[in-house]
Amino acid sequence: MATIAEALAIAFDHHESGRLAEAEILYGRILDADPHQATALHLLGVLYGQTDRPKLAAALFVGAIGLVPDNPGLRYDLARVRLILEDGEGAVAALRRTLALQPDHAAALFQLALACRGVGRHDESLLTLERLLALQPDSLEARYLADRAVEREGRAFLERGELGLAVARLTRPVAEAVGVPLLSAHAAALYRDGRVEEAARLFRGLLAARPAEALALWNLSLCRLDGRDAAAERLARRARALAPQEAEAHAKLGLALAAQGRRAAAMTAARAALACDPAHAPSLSNLGALTIQIGEDAQALRLADRALRLAPDLGEAQVVRGDALVHLDRPRDAEEAFRGALQVAPQLTVAHWNLAHLLLRLGDYAAGWAEYEWRWRSEALAGQRRPFRQPLWDGTDLAGRTILVHAEQGLGDTIQFIRFLDHVLQAAPARVHLEAHGPLLPLLERNTDPARVTVIPRVPDFPGVSGLPDTDVQIPLMSLAGLFCPSLEAIPARVPYLRPDPRRAAAWSERLAAGPGLRVGLVWAGNPSFHGDAQRSPRLAGLRPVLKVPGVRVFGLQKGPGREDLEGVDLPPSFTDLGPEIADVADTAAIMANLDLVISSCTGPAHLAGALGVPVWVVLPHSPDWRWLMGRDDSPWYPTARLFRQTRSGDWSGPAEAVARALRTLVDGSED
Repeated sequence: MATIAEALAIAFDHHESGRLAEAEILYGRILDADPHQATALHLLGVLYGQTDRPKLAAALFVGAIGLVPDNPGLRYDLARVRLILEDGEGAVAALRRTLALQPDHAAALFQLALACRGVGRHDESLLTLERLLALQPDSLEARYLADRAVEREGRAFLERGELGLAVARLTRPVAEAVGVPLLSAHAAALYRDGRVEEAARLFRGLLAARPAEALALWNLSLCRLDGRDAAAERLARRARALAPQEAEAHAKLGLALAAQGRRAAAMTAARAALACDPAHAPSLSNLGALTIQIGEDAQALRLADRALRLAPDLGEAQVVRGDALVHLDRPRDAEEAFRGALQVAPQLTVAHWNLAHLLLRLGDYAAGWAEYEWRWRSEALAGQRRPFRQPLWDGTDLAGRTILVHAEQGLGDTIQFIRFLDHVLQAAPARVHLEAHGPLLPLLERNTDPARVTVIPRVPDFPGVSGLPDTDVQIPLMSLAGLFCPSLEAIPARVPYLRPDPRRAAAWSERLAAGPGLRVGLVWAGNPSFHGDAQRSPRLAGLRPVLKVPGVRVFGLQKGPGREDLEGVDLPPSFTDLGPEIADVADTAAIMANLDLVISSCTGPAHLAGALGVPVWVVLPHSPDWRWLMGRDDSPWYPTARLFRQTRSGDWSGPAEAVARALRTLVDGSED
């Protein structure tokens, strides 16, 4: 008669050869002879598992473990059948014990990762995969599972706004494949949604964990294009030093340089990006945007079209295409381009911003004002976004309620849109608080009813809201147009709607009375921090022909930037510089009330003259601000305005000579 060892060998041979029935009979006979034969229990359990009898298999494995508790193979096989029996927690326990006995058991690590994921233990699953990848770094299955686990966990943190935990999780070694791209993509989405500081915070966290991560560096540089352009440049240069062969690094440096107005350097960076990758569509688009600035609009259009052939879904290239078409006087094609950008990138703020400006230039106010509400997400107004607690007023009745109307953007915007305050008052509010820029306060206080309107200065922590009155609702001043001005015909255009202080006007009357000739005020420059000021401001040199017209006394009204144009310049005796004597906007209004005409670039004093009902001639660039519309020499906003437009971008000689001719005609008395 065979010994148990010999019987086991025969049974195992049957088992291995696929003669399972014979093997099962022999295992059974061995256990009849010795119920505590651990190997027979184990092997019969394996056979039961193979023949779809997992409960019996589990019972046998448990019996064998009772006899040989330190056998990792038994523990592993028990875990496998518990997984089949959908006993996830039991499988996890068995696999943990397996690994306690044999820490380098790769199959057990893989199964534990799966089992933990199945019972919702995602942290342990990912930690187990990290252990497995340390043993088998080339395991594609483990890598795939780790990547999916990282992505799942990372997205959960990001969706809950737990940015610190997200960065900590997604920058661990096992997360390299998906962690950095996932963080970068989420930050980029925040950036596109106008949540620039949140995006920057995420990139900073990523860099704290991975200081040499070029992707984070160049994207953080993009988040700094909101007035911190030098910081953006430093970040972009660090990224380029880390990845000089990457087109994207050169492209982001170009954006930082462009934001500082360093156009030539920005174009060099864009070309360097294209040298790295001639098919880098974003760099073609960026170069197109820069080319528009030097007046080569047709070339810019070709660059944008090339970018779109390479990347049809690149919304930014559609925007550049639209901008080029605007400058080429093809507004409807430009509108199509901007709308095309929004089809592929509905949250692309610059497309909404540019479409708004175009629609308003075309006089399509109903659609234009709606798009203009996107201004609060734009980089141009990043420094004016405010955390108001009060809801936005929707134009409904205000009886018994208070409202905060807050000025925005520049002084000219406030002067132009203060006309809509009457519509607010018609809604019968209990009180209106009008927050405005300091230089405008004396003028606005004089032109509002103190019984109904309280004029207040901008809060010191602007764009904060600390110290503002606790009103029921709030609205930005320019948003009133969206409520009350659906068409050109609806513009409240009666002037004057602002009036100077009579005492100041009388004092300036004495000051300006002496001497013969037409009294003309002159303004030649706007605020240089305004985007596009270089294009809209002719400077004093650009309006030099006006100073040569005989029979005219020219009074310089220029304040602040632009006054440097007077230094070292020979000026005719007919020119008087009043700038140093002007205390505030109320002073400027009082002076204008004593002038026959104001000649101004597109800046605040042009709006002030129009609001006062003073004749005003405005010189405009080839592609002017939306408020001057297209192809007109008059303005529905200001009945006393006359517009003189460039016919070629950057060339002020045309409008300057036209103004000088019109001025000579006025002096001769042939023009009213």
